[in-house]
Amino acid sequence: MKKIITLALVLALALVLAACMGGGSGESGTGGGNNEPPAPPTGGGTTTTDGGATGGGEVVPTRQLPPLNTTDDITITFSTWHYQELAQFVADRFTDRHPNINIEVILIPGTAYYTDTLMSLAAAGDMPDLWGFLGLATPVNNGWFYDFSEFWFNDPDYHQLLDSLHHHVLVDGRAVRFPEGVLPQLVYLDRNVFNLLNEPMPRFDWTWDEMLELIPRMTRPDMGIFGYNMFLGFVTWGPVVLTDGLSEFGWDGERLNMGVWADSFNLQAEFERLGYRAISGTDEWEALTGYRYMWPGYSGLVAMQLDAIWTFNNLYVRDHIRERGIDMVPYAIPMGANAQTNRRPAFIDFAGMSAATEHPREAYEALRWMTWYTDAWHYRNYISPQLVNEAGDQIHVTPNRIPLTNDEAVWASFRELFPMDEPAWDYFLAASREPVPLGGQGILGFSEWISEMYHYGDFSGVIGIYAAVNQGVITPHDVVQQLEDSMAEFHARAVANFRLMYGNP
Repeated sequence: MKKIITLALVLALALVLAACMGGGSGESGTGGGNNEPPAPPTGGGTTTTDGGATGGGEVVPTRQLPPLNTTDDITITFSTWHYQELAQFVADRFTDRHPNINIEVILIPGTAYYTDTLMSLAAAGDMPDLWGFLGLATPVNNGWFYDFSEFWFNDPDYHQLLDSLHHHVLVDGRAVRFPEGVLPQLVYLDRNVFNLLNEPMPRFDWTWDEMLELIPRMTRPDMGIFGYNMFLGFVTWGPVVLTDGLSEFGWDGERLNMGVWADSFNLQAEFERLGYRAISGTDEWEALTGYRYMWPGYSGLVAMQLDAIWTFNNLYVRDHIRERGIDMVPYAIPMGANAQTNRRPAFIDFAGMSAATEHPREAYEALRWMTWYTDAWHYRNYISPQLVNEAGDQIHVTPNRIPLTNDEAVWASFRELFPMDEPAWDYFLAASREPVPLGGQGILGFSEWISEMYHYGDFSGVIGIYAAVNQGVITPHDVVQQLEDSMAEFHARAVANFRLMYGNP
């Protein structure tokens, strides 16, 4: 890692020199032969406005952030569990603009221990000024958030953030967090399997029904070929893409809408009963592959792998996978034929500001830089392909996290980080600009509800919804109203608890 740290220092000096010479055209680069990072326009965005007269003569209120509070040397701490070198490189570019403000990136490795470590830091009075988090419940229940509504609602650069994520900046109407990373979910189609079965690859803008119709056709027991394998799938995806949901299970901002969830649950169970899904750990699978617990997405025997973006970088772009005859092509989760949006579920990490921060205005400036600010994303695109592991191998052959900004120049340079000969990436990235989080990050009270009611609730004497359905005690449609109503109660309690700490909106 010393190699990367040294590189960052050299590049920082080059950037300062470029700025002094009047550099900064706003154009971006990805490091392909460049000797220094791109130099986006300087300035922290604090003087930009969106005020002025509209075409009808109406005056739009001017958004204006207050000036930074201090010229003293200060340090803003930022905790994360991933890619410290990338985060610190971006943080150092912030200091290039604001020499008196240093952002110190604190790596807390291992997601299993991340939240526990944050709780220990908070208990000791050492909570970082800024901190990524893995679920909404913990920071809410522990009162960690600083309410930065006064800044967000006056931020002239708010429009840079992807539109679908504006709603999720707010918790009960208060701005308390920014999305820190979006990791899309998607479907990988094995081109070699499609060729083997003489089946044409579907259009990139395929629909939900087209995907469902394709799965039986791509299942060939006589050839040991299965239509699909899944990490997350129908039950998680259907209620979003078929209802334009704001989060999991068809969440509309007030209630779950679980009719589509019940349909999807039945569909998944039927597909498994009919043998369309590859399932490891069975005698059939062991006889077919020779390895009882081989992951199906690694077998070359599935037409479609319902998964997440990181699997491409971690596996499907790697030589040892391609040498197995696996040629996975990325497809966006298909939308319902009547969808009014492009909202697709994604793994979304968020970051908040500590209620105990001593420099809230500076912390806000740093938080938006470390999450969605356009200029910072130019630097991410530049440094990402240069990061290597201890063995000297490139960490990101393809990125795992998409830009959080609407800026077209950022997206253009980001596209260059993917295989240029694969047009599927063009459609996939264009279709990924309206991500929405899963319930644990998107809905107050969801984490408590899904644990107590969904996974461990009592359904006619059987514990857990999956066990109750599998045993035939209930059908998914039998409990739709029960689940919707119980979630409404959990949500109401969580909102009331939030208002005890932060007041009414």
